Amino acid sequence: MELQVAHALYRNERLIFADPQLRPQDGAKVLVTYLVPPRIQAAPEIDPIQALRGRGKGEKLVEKLLQSRQEDRERDEEKLNLRA
Repeated sequence: MELQVAHALYRNERLIFADPQLRPQDGAKVLVTYLVPPRIQAAPEIDPIQALRGRGKGEKLVEKLLQSRQEDRERDEEKLNLRA
């Protein structure tokens, strides 16, 4: 038993082989692989920036950012003092 590859078109519920000599014999097991054209998806009408507005509400993100920046400054100053 060997694996055979042949190109064919599917039309009117039939497989039409590009090379008729390569068509399978009666009773042969056949695996059909085919390409499906990509589906075109419409772009969402939602503005992604608008969709994210208010997502961090109540999490005190500005305060966290300022605290993180302060910690970075302190670390940088410590490194400068150690080098001096």
